[in-house]
Amino acid sequence: MSADAAASSSVPKGGCSYSAGPSERALAALKPFARIAWEECREPLPESAGPARTRWEIHSTWTLLLCLHHAEAEAERCMRAGWQPQEWRTEAQALRHIFLENRSLRMLGAVLRWLRWAHSWGPECSQREDDGCGAGADASYERTRRTLQLEGSLSEPLQGAPTLHPDGPLQQPGRFDEADLVDEVRLMRRLLRALRRGDLRGAMQICSDGGQPWRVALLQGMFPYAEGSASAEAEAGYAAMDDDDDEDVLAAVKEEHTDWSEIGTLEHPGCNGNPWRRIWKEQCWDTAQRHLQRSSTPMSLQELAISGFCSGHQDALLPACSGSWADRLWAELHCMKEWLVESLLDEGRAKWCPSDVFLGEGDCGCPDPSETPETRSARRDKLCGALRGTRGTDLDAVVAREVQRIVVPRVSEDLNEVASSFAALQATIVCSAWEPERGDEVITMLRNWLGEGVSGSPCPFVVKQFASHFAIWQKESLEQCDVSKDELNAGGADAAASAGNLEALRSKTGRDVDDIVRELVGDLVAAASGAWQKQCIEGHAVELIAEHVSAMTAASRVAAFASLLLQMGSRSGEVECGTALELRLEALKRCIWVFWDRFPEDTFALLAVLVRKALCLDASSAEEVDLPSLGLCGIRKAVTTSDLSLVLLSIMMFWVVARDRAEAGEFLEEALRGLESVLGSSLPEGERPESTDDFARLVLDAIALPLFADTLLTLTVQDPTYALGMLPLLQSSALWSDAISCKSPGLQTLTEIEWFLGLCRRQSEWSQAGDIVSACRQSQPVSGCGSGMRLLGPGWHDARASQAELERSAARDSLLDWARPRLAQDRPLLEPPLRAHTTLPEQQWQRLCGAVACRSLFVLLSVFEGERDFDGAMNDLVVAVAQSPWMLRRLEPHHARAFLSRLAVVPMRLEDEHLCAAF
Repeated sequence: MSADAAASSSVPKGGCSYSAGPSERALAALKPFARIAWEECREPLPESAGPARTRWEIHSTWTLLLCLHHAEAEAERCMRAGWQPQEWRTEAQALRHIFLENRSLRMLGAVLRWLRWAHSWGPECSQREDDGCGAGADASYERTRRTLQLEGSLSEPLQGAPTLHPDGPLQQPGRFDEADLVDEVRLMRRLLRALRRGDLRGAMQICSDGGQPWRVALLQGMFPYAEGSASAEAEAGYAAMDDDDDEDVLAAVKEEHTDWSEIGTLEHPGCNGNPWRRIWKEQCWDTAQRHLQRSSTPMSLQELAISGFCSGHQDALLPACSGSWADRLWAELHCMKEWLVESLLDEGRAKWCPSDVFLGEGDCGCPDPSETPETRSARRDKLCGALRGTRGTDLDAVVAREVQRIVVPRVSEDLNEVASSFAALQATIVCSAWEPERGDEVITMLRNWLGEGVSGSPCPFVVKQFASHFAIWQKESLEQCDVSKDELNAGGADAAASAGNLEALRSKTGRDVDDIVRELVGDLVAAASGAWQKQCIEGHAVELIAEHVSAMTAASRVAAFASLLLQMGSRSGEVECGTALELRLEALKRCIWVFWDRFPEDTFALLAVLVRKALCLDASSAEEVDLPSLGLCGIRKAVTTSDLSLVLLSIMMFWVVARDRAEAGEFLEEALRGLESVLGSSLPEGERPESTDDFARLVLDAIALPLFADTLLTLTVQDPTYALGMLPLLQSSALWSDAISCKSPGLQTLTEIEWFLGLCRRQSEWSQAGDIVSACRQSQPVSGCGSGMRLLGPGWHDARASQAELERSAARDSLLDWARPRLAQDRPLLEPPLRAHTTLPEQQWQRLCGAVACRSLFVLLSVFEGERDFDGAMNDLVVAVAQSPWMLRRLEPHHARAFLSRLAVVPMRLEDEHLCAAF
C-alpha cells in the first residue's frame, strides 16, 4: 500500500442529536464511511490500492446501507415528532401511514432505491446509453400520418383515421410505417430504462418529447390522490433530518430514484393524483395478462414490461429484466413491494376508513355503484399477487421468506468475479434487513476475503479498508442498540423494533472485530512508520490509526498502537542527535498525545505493553542470550537495541505528555482507573492523588520511572556502548530531572545504572590513553648492532609518551576512585527500593543485576590486564572485591570462575629499566 493511499483514507466522525434513535445514530455513523468510499471512487488511486471496479462496488455497498438506514431514520424521526395515525381521507395519507408502521415496506423501498441508483450510476450505465435507444426519438407516427395524408385518406391531420389511435400499432401494425414502429420500440426502451432508474419525471418527459402525451397520462394514473398539493400534504408525514451535506445527497437520491408509492418525494405533475388509481392499476394488470395469454402478441417486450411495472405483474415485467442479477432483483422486489402496498392498504381500510369508503376506487373513495364485493375481491387478488389471502399478522414473515428466495439464488455467473463477490455480500445485507442475525454472515464473508482474497486475488487496500470500516460501523451500531425507556416511549413500537433488531444482531455476532480491523491497521501502521515525518507530523496518520483502533478491544488496540511506536524507531544502529532526533521525539509525543486524548484509560497499558514488546516478555518460548563469561544475562534473543532506544525515547515523551495532562487536569479520572488496572489493584484510599501534582508524582513513581529503569537496564547489559551514548540525552530529559528534583525512589536504580555507565566511560578514557601510549612506544627509534642509531636508555624521555602515560595513570586512578566507594557500600548493586514496581520477572531482574555486577568486575580487571599489573590486581582489585559487602553475593558461580581464570593469566608488569636490561 502506498503512503498516499493510506493518507487519503480517513474516518471523520459522524454525529447526531443526543435524542436520536438507534437507526438515526446508525445512519450518522454510516455517513463518514460512505463519504470516504465516494471520494475514493471518483478520485484516481494507485492500482495497488484497488481497481476502479472494486472501489465502485464498495461505494455501492455503502450506499445500500445508507438507503436502508435512511428509510428507518426518517420513520424514526417522524415518530419522535409526534406523528399519530388518523382516519384515512386520501390514499396519499394512507400510504404514509403504512410506510411509517410497516418496516418491511420501508426496507423494500430502500433496497429498490439503491437498485435504481446503482443502475443510473454504475460502471455499465454508459454502455446502456449506447444500446440504440438514445435520446431524441420521435414516436408520434409522423411518417405514417404523412403517408396516409398523401394517400388522401385524411382531409385534416389525424382526423378520421382510427388506425392512429394510441393502440393502433397493437391493433393494426401493418398500417404503420416500419420506421415509426422502430421509433416506438426505441421510446419504450428509454421509458422502461427511466422507470428502472426511478426517474418518473424523466419518464414522463420522454413520453411528452417523443410525441406520445397519452403515455404521460398513463403514468400519471399511478399517483395516489392527495388533497391540495402533494408536497403540502407530505409535510404531515416524513420529517426532515438534520441538515448536512450527506443528508442533502440522500434526499437527492430519494427524489431522483423513486416510484409512485414514495409519497412526498415527487410532486404530481399537473394533478393531485388519481382517485381511481386501483381501477387504473387493474386495467394495466388486465392488459398485461391478455397479451401474456396470447401465443403471439404485437406488444413489444418493453411495453409489456411497462404494464407489468405499473400493475405489479411479475410475469409481464420479469422477461424484460433478465439481463443481470440486479435487474432481476429489482423486478421481483418491485412487484413484491406493489403486492405489499396493496395488501396493507386493504388491511388498513377496515380500521382507518368508513365501511363504505374504498380509497383509490372512486372519487372520495366512493366506488362505482355497479361494483360488487366479488369484483373488488377479484381486483384485490390481482393487485396483491403472491400475498393474496395472507393475513396481516403474517405479511412480514411471508415477505421475509420471499426476499430470501428472491435474493440469494440470483447471485450467479452473470457477473464478473469482483462484482459476483460483492453481489453475494450485498444480497446478504439485504437479507439481514429482515433477519438481523444474518449480519454475522457479512462479517464472516469479510473475514474470508481477508484470509483468502477476493475472487482468488489478494485483498487490495481498499477492500481491507472497507472490511475494517464496516466492522467499526457495525460495532458502533451494536454498542448504541440499547434504547432507554424514555426513547421507547418517545419512539413507540418503531424505535423498539429497531432496537430489537440491533440487539438480535449483537447477541449473534458479538463485538470482537479485532481480526478484521487489524488487517487495515497493519497497513496503516506500515505506511505511517515508513514515512513517519510526512505521515505523523505533517499529516494525520496518527489520528487515522486512532480512529480505526477505537473499534478494537482494549488489548488489541493497545498492541496495535504499540506496534506503531516500535516501527518508528531508528534502524541506523547509531545514537541519533540534532534535527533527526528532535523530529522523532515530536512524532512520538504526538502519537502518545493522540492516544491519551482518545483512550485515557488505556494510556498506561500502552506504555506497559510497549516495554513488554521491546523486552519480548510475552514471548514465553523466547530464548535468553547466552553471552561469553556472562552466561544467561536476562535478555531475550529477539530484543534489539533499536527497540530499546525507541522505548526510552517514548517514555521520555510520555512523561512530558503526562505532566502536561496533569497540569491541565484532563482525563485524570479515566487515566487513574487505567493506572490501577496496570498495577493490578486499586490504590488505598490514603494513597489516591488529591491534586494534579499528586497525580503526576504517582505516575512518575509507579510507572514511568520503573519502566524507564527496566528498559535502560536491559539496554545497558545488551549494549553498554550504545547506552553510554544515549546517557547525556536521558540525563537532560524532563523525566530524569524531575526524578532528581522530587527525590523519587526510582531514582536509585537510575543512579546505579549511571554509576555503571560512568565506570564504562572511564574505562573507555583509560583505554584511549593506553592506545596513545602504545602508539608512542611503537614510534620510538630503538636499534643497535652497528646501525649508527643509539638505543634509548634509562632516563630518556619522549614528551608525548610521558604525557600519555600521565593521562593513562590519571584515567586509571579516576576509574578506581569511581569504583571503590560503591564497592564498599552495604547496599547491593541495583537492589530495588522498597515497594518498587517493575515489569521484569524476578529471575530476569536478578540475572540482569548479576550481569551488571560481573561486567563491572571485568571492566576493573581489564585495566590491570592492559597494564600487565598482576600485583595491582591482587593488592587492589581482589582485596576490594573480597571486602565488598555485596559483590560476591551478586556474582553467579560461573562469573567468579571466569574472573579467577582471567586473573590468573594477568602478566607481571616490566618496568622501563627491566625492559632496557633485556636489550
